[in-house]
Amino acid sequence: MPIPIANTSRNAITAYQALRPAEWLILGMIGVLGGATVLLTWALQRQVNWQPFLVGILLTHLMIALGVYARVGKAAPRLALCTIGIGLFMGFTAISTIFIYALFPLPNPLIDLNLMKVDAFLGYDWPSFVAGLAAYPFIAKSLALVYHSSLPQIGLTIVLLGALGRETALHRFLFVGIVALIAAVGIWWVWPSIGPSAFHTIPSDVQASTGLVFNPRYGDYLRMLVETGPTIISPEMVVGVIAFPSYHMIMACMVVWFTRGTFAFVPAVLVNLAMIPATLSHGGHHLVDLIMGIVLFLGVVWIAQKVIVIRP
Repeated sequence: MPIPIANTSRNAITAYQALRPAEWLILGMIGVLGGATVLLTWALQRQVNWQPFLVGILLTHLMIALGVYARVGKAAPRLALCTIGIGLFMGFTAISTIFIYALFPLPNPLIDLNLMKVDAFLGYDWPSFVAGLAAYPFIAKSLALVYHSSLPQIGLTIVLLGALGRETALHRFLFVGIVALIAAVGIWWVWPSIGPSAFHTIPSDVQASTGLVFNPRYGDYLRMLVETGPTIISPEMVVGVIAFPSYHMIMACMVVWFTRGTFAFVPAVLVNLAMIPATLSHGGHHLVDLIMGIVLFLGVVWIAQKVIVIRP
């Protein structure tokens, strides 16, 4: 439960007091995930190119330290929110990437064929959707840009909420992003899926017209990961691997939900409405992946509202 910072002199404020309770909670969650990641890679004897990941983790500490300085030494609470928020996001991204890739190869069979049956019941077919999009190359390639905008949108939303002083919203935003991904990884590990791109052949002219991001070549790479795992976990070989539920859809919902009441809300809605066809096509997702992503997002938002309460 949030507590106000003690009313002491600036020099006497400790690092513990400088960080908000919600920030300590999020930092603790990242720390637990980091410990689990190290144990997992050691127990399963995974090869990791640690250096680039450690650079990200060191930058995390630097950003948090700068945020504490801004809050305590410069009395700049909004700058502190932005800086600490970005630092926490960077740290979680680096650690979660290693954790996810350490889970390969997967122990359970893929459920994609079953998901495709659900899609067919809903009237959706990925190859047909991509082929239809190929008739509009400009739109298709614009959707590729939208698809790649997810992480920048997350970063910009952190900066926006911090700059506006929306402390509770920012901390809930970070909490939702972390908990939703952990939950998505758990679901995916038990019922793994890699999307329809691994099970369909798309004509080369259609791929060229759409600039398809997750094409069948990526599908083959994902199947290799599932069956044999990566030879080494390194940033340059990282791609999105979780199909069901769609974390891209979760991120889109996060940006729209937490920009409500700001000048960025309408642009966020417009961009992330476009994220739906972008994720289906370029993300190589089943339709049911997006539906489950929305359901998971709503559940974690409800939890965040109970865990991170409004500061007095």
